[in-house]
Amino acid sequence: MRQVKLDATDLVPSHNDGLAGTYDATSERFWSFANIARRAQQPERFVADTLRYAKDVEQHILTLNARIAQLENLTVTDELTGLLNRRGFANVLQRNLLSAARYDEGGILAYIDLDNFKGTNDRHGHQIGDLVLCSVGRYLQQNIRATDYAARLGGDEFAILFVRAEHAPAHERARQLIRGLNKLSITSPEEGKIKVHASLGIALYDSTTDMDDLLDQADKAMYANKRKVGRTVHLSFND
Repeated sequence: MRQVKLDATDLVPSHNDGLAGTYDATSERFWSFANIARRAQQPERFVADTLRYAKDVEQHILTLNARIAQLENLTVTDELTGLLNRRGFANVLQRNLLSAARYDEGGILAYIDLDNFKGTNDRHGHQIGDLVLCSVGRYLQQNIRATDYAARLGGDEFAILFVRAEHAPAHERARQLIRGLNKLSITSPEEGKIKVHASLGIALYDSTTDMDDLLDQADKAMYANKRKVGRTVHLSFND
């Protein structure tokens, strides 16, 4: 019997044989492998094509990873201020409490609530209200350490986590922070100067602190401070 030898070029379907449009995805992969086998007969071209393909794949993976990171960041970031949102802050708080329990660390959680912010929106409109929120967020971010975290929890509520902080110095930092915040003002061509007023409550944490208890203490301290007169110098602390 006479043997017939076939090479890879004999496996590529012709558009004239009526079969070219009948292959599914599996068949397409087969013909791709057949083309690779054919190119393998030309080593230099095969290597160049393989390297080019690998580079394209690598770039595609980098693009996908960047997109995934961007989407993940959006889920934990407040769109208006660029600070952490409630979800992002909860993740950070939980992670740092676990670190405090493991390494016997301490720190401070501060809750900030803008006073009569609804009245600001009612009198000046939501556009001015958004400017106030952005200004507060920017002030907080610029006046904390790189290792600390600032968040907008929603509405006119903000939070700061002072991590690995000694309690006495952190108290003083909180006093300075709220004094500066209450000196903040927004200037609008139409509305003039709008002053910012805020109340702040602080709760301390250590290696034994429960997350829900810490949040509750900071919230209660903030509302106790809101009821006080002269809030720029009198802060409420829950130890």
